[in-house]
Amino acid sequence: RSPLRVVVDSTLRLPPESRLAATAGAVPTWVVTTADDPGRRRVLEARGVEVLRVAAGGDGRPDPAALAEALGGRGLTRVLIEGGGVLAAAFLAAGLVDRVAWFRAGRIIGGDGVSAVGPFGVNDLADAPAFERRSVRVLGADILETLIRAS
Repeated sequence: RSPLRVVVDSTLRLPPESRLAATAGAVPTWVVTTADDPGRRRVLEARGVEVLRVAAGGDGRPDPAALAEALGGRGLTRVLIEGGGVLAAAFLAAGLVDRVAWFRAGRIIGGDGVSAVGPFGVNDLADAPAFERRSVRVLGADILETLIRAS
């Protein structure tokens, strides 16, 4: 299958002159948003970007279930989520993550670093999504751990 980029952009702020937009003709690029900005939409679509508007969740960002439904309706059933901690937390909280590729480096940043997974309201360990380790690979100084959702 050919690669497809899906950008989650709540406010439709992707610059039309960005590399992502400029290469949308070569690599299909979809932007999922909650924003209703016809002018901005037209400019991005002129660059080859397809804009999908979905319902907002309680935080104003695209609702993960609505996003998954929109992608599934277009035949996309497997998605690599590569984003910040807020996006990761939203999909985990919605129960939409079946597999995690967890990369770790031999460095400890602490609380000042950027969180890999943001908060999503788990106050009791028993309520946290459970995953089983399927593999561990050493990649130079880093480790790739693959986790599968526990049944």
